[in-house]
Amino acid sequence: MLDLLFAYLVGSLVGGLLFFPEIRGKDLPGGSGVFRQKGPTAALLAVAWDTLKGALVAWVTPEALRPYSGAFLVAGHTWPIFFRFRGGGGIAPSLGYFLVLFPKETLLATGVGLLVAGGYHLLCFRHRRGLYPIPFGSIFGYLTLFLLLRGDGRLAVGLVGLVVLLRGLQILKGRI
Repeated sequence: MLDLLFAYLVGSLVGGLLFFPEIRGKDLPGGSGVFRQKGPTAALLAVAWDTLKGALVAWVTPEALRPYSGAFLVAGHTWPIFFRFRGGGGIAPSLGYFLVLFPKETLLATGVGLLVAGGYHLLCFRHRRGLYPIPFGSIFGYLTLFLLLRGDGRLAVGLVGLVVLLRGLQILKGRI
């Protein structure tokens, strides 16, 4: 149980808010929000931090808890206790988490997600309608990873995907 609490607390250390506290209230503190408010270098810093914290949780979590610790990590990132429960979408920490546990499958799924995001941007989003491209593409990335894995891996992706989906719906409804 302490391992899951650790995962949540590490997840709550949201890079966008740690490095750029002035972003609070202006935008989401994940990579996309930091990019919009601070530019690409700042976004890269926030995404790198959030990805590394995901990798850290995967490395230190006992194998028996790995299907669950990813969901606690992402829940911490999306509803961080240190930042009034207003965090990011959870994509970067889940990427770091899954890269450690399933590197080949995660790289393939990330490629699929980025291809879909790029196509979506070119075909739809440039007209500023709908979801942002990276969250849209990540739907396909999570689905790809889910289909590539079996057993506990599939459970982990399903639980993380559920947390990301709940946060995404919350963001779409304007309750950031």
